[in-house]
Amino acid sequence: MTTTVERVTAGALALVAWGALVLQYGLLLQAAGPLGLSVGEATVRFFSYFTIHANVLAALMLTALALRTKANEWTVHPFERSAVATYIAVVMLVYLGVLQSLWAPRGAQWLADMLLHYALPLAYLAVWLWVMRKAGLRWYDPLLWLIYPAFYLAFVLVRGRWSGFYPYPFLDVGRLGYGQVALNVLALIAVFVVAGFAILLASRLLARREPV
Repeated sequence: MTTTVERVTAGALALVAWGALVLQYGLLLQAAGPLGLSVGEATVRFFSYFTIHANVLAALMLTALALRTKANEWTVHPFERSAVATYIAVVMLVYLGVLQSLWAPRGAQWLADMLLHYALPLAYLAVWLWVMRKAGLRWYDPLLWLIYPAFYLAFVLVRGRWSGFYPYPFLDVGRLGYGQVALNVLALIAVFVVAGFAILLASRLLARREPV
């Protein structure tokens, strides 16, 4: 069972996560006016970033860990918790390896950027490593964890074809063409697979810890 200190820590991190998401949403709405975007379009674009998806899922898991009620028992299973660990790790790795050099945010945007891409991913992974139960994962679970990113990529590419908006430059079909984007998607899937099996390996090595 989780201790009071662990739950308080998870709750504090959840508050930071929700605060960072609200901050990023507010900044996007602030920028929407000069760009001529409606609130609806700005909101859709907000949820077009996998960074937002992963951090929302991490915030939900941390909130559930802090509250721990019967209503959120689905968040206790290591399958879901470890899937989120994979997603949040990929967010950090892709940003660090590909996106960080493409812009230089300042002020509040810098804060949101650091929280969503570095601080919160590292915090969630630390909680996953030291607190969350890991026993029971199957060897093929990392392949099942690909389902959510696959639906996300399909949504982004289909909507991008219709709207012309692609949240990430490596998915921009209009600029790169379908061939290059297909290669980029394959590379991205490979990152998810490697991260997923790394999470699985870590779970096998650490599964002897007392379960949550």
